Amino acid sequence: MTILYRYLTNQMMAATAGAVAVLSLVIVLGNAFKQIFELLVNDEMPMSLIFKMVGLLIPQALTFTMPWGILVAALIVFGRMSQDLELQAIRSAGIGLIPLVAPVILFGLFVSGICFYNNAVIVPLTLQKFHSILLDIGRDNPAFLIRAGEPMDRFPGYRIYVGEKRGTDLTDIHIWEVDGNGVPRRNIRAERGTISADLDDLSLTITLQKARQEERGENGADLNSIRAGLSADQLPLKISLKNLINPDDLKDIRIAAMGDLVSRVFSPMEGYIDPKQVYPMLTEMQKRISFALAPFTLLLVGIPLGIRVQRKETSIGVVISFFVVMAYYALILLAEGLKNRGGAYPELIVWLPNLGLQVLGFFLLWRANFQQT
Repeated sequence: MTILYRYLTNQMMAATAGAVAVLSLVIVLGNAFKQIFELLVNDEMPMSLIFKMVGLLIPQALTFTMPWGILVAALIVFGRMSQDLELQAIRSAGIGLIPLVAPVILFGLFVSGICFYNNAVIVPLTLQKFHSILLDIGRDNPAFLIRAGEPMDRFPGYRIYVGEKRGTDLTDIHIWEVDGNGVPRRNIRAERGTISADLDDLSLTITLQKARQEERGENGADLNSIRAGLSADQLPLKISLKNLINPDDLKDIRIAAMGDLVSRVFSPMEGYIDPKQVYPMLTEMQKRISFALAPFTLLLVGIPLGIRVQRKETSIGVVISFFVVMAYYALILLAEGLKNRGGAYPELIVWLPNLGLQVLGFFLLWRANFQQT
């Protein structure tokens, strides 16, 4: 049994490591393009800083890829063993399915322990560091927020185009002030300009040289309503950066440490805390614990499904795992959407995926064991 346990555990560890590595690469790269390149893409940004920021996103990706990876591993390993008749040979030796998978279940609990530490400690620290880097970049060098040669919509109320940028100096500047529907209300053009930042006010000032303005009527989409406005040798335009580099983002409960959430809920400094603030924090706490149990839960489902599929192809396991994972996270997202509604008990809804899939997993394991006896 020791040799068999060692063989099965090594198979699961290798398959899980490979699956987690591949899935993490895909998710991290996708997340990096979303959070880094769309926000701060700039030719002058050091590659070392980009790699550092991408590395800080890895723990967050592991929150999702470790459960998914162990599910893929179970589908592949037990599917291959079933296809190659290894499980039938083990059964003929008088070893039941439940004793056989015992070390695999322990491996799932071990991975869940790693997930809990990752969710409770590592992820908050890395996300706080990630947001701190964004704050430092925006404060120390606001020119990183401006990219030449393409229109920018990241500044609320403005659409900006800069033909060329050298350091904090800009040329060929076009600025459109837009309403809530994105319809231009005023156009500003300038040959040159410079960028400066107010760190206390979290604002970016573009000082335009030889600026010309064009005003639009009530119907901003009507080109016939455009009329010439004021001209100025020097025109400062102040743009708020609070939506991009707001220090309050570091207080977001989604990146707060687990200990901080516990203290804020059960030991509020003011002696009283608004229930509307308690529900989101309780939901966040329960979600992290629930996510930590995801590897164990999905493993219970993956073992009998892998035996039933009986296929070697990795693609089959990946497809099945995708639908199982989507079903698991659907209720998690439902709880996330209800976190501000205490009457809906979102802090309890986050446990439904684990409870439901664990019951299903134990039932499928029992049935698979029964069918092999």
